Amino acid sequence: MKRVSTVVAVLGAGLLVTACDIEQPSAGCVVQDSINWIARYDLKEGQPTCVRPLPPGELVGVFKYRDPNKENSNVLALRPAGLASRGARDTSSDQSKQTAIGSLGSEVDANDFCKAETLSEASVAAASSDTEDATQISYKFSNVEVYSAPRAPGTQLRADLTYTRDGCTAEYEVHAMWPARPCDPAHPEEPALNCGKGSLINPDMAVTCHPTLKLCVLAKDVPSFVD
Repeated sequence: MKRVSTVVAVLGAGLLVTACDIEQPSAGCVVQDSINWIARYDLKEGQPTCVRPLPPGELVGVFKYRDPNKENSNVLALRPAGLASRGARDTSSDQSKQTAIGSLGSEVDANDFCKAETLSEASVAAASSDTEDATQISYKFSNVEVYSAPRAPGTQLRADLTYTRDGCTAEYEVHAMWPARPCDPAHPEEPALNCGKGSLINPDMAVTCHPTLKLCVLAKDVPSFVD
């Protein structure tokens, strides 16, 4: 009996080790659908400083859906606040152009990214208002990659962006996260007000309070995690 028990114990230990070695299956390309993403924009080296530059960051709507006309197709849609806030003043006959749309991969790559390499240009031709002159703005996103690993499933995104406003064009790096949360840089000792515990942000993600946006943004390039 003792010998049998020993064999069973060894076999049990072997099965336990084997089970621990099994990799967690991929959930595919996960994207947190929300209007509450916050993008950080970094001007690329050598780019012009426009009279009306892109702000250092803004809210972006990020959505994933399936094309009903195509089988097994994922579509990624991005709508920046710079377009959405002026949408009602758009003089274009096709207001669907306010959203950037492109095909998103169905499986993650070796680095846990899902790619949408080419998106349509999103633009608005906004008429003047009581507070703002007429303006034409376009966003051209490319090389979009959504980080889709269990540590942060579909809550970080990076991309290249060509931004044009009233004839001035500049290129940016985009590093975005979900969810966007307000912060108060005047009170760094309060974690809940400065992207820490209590802010409802994944504690594994490296974030910081942007001094002018007063929103939590990624502290590093995507993927941005605490070391």
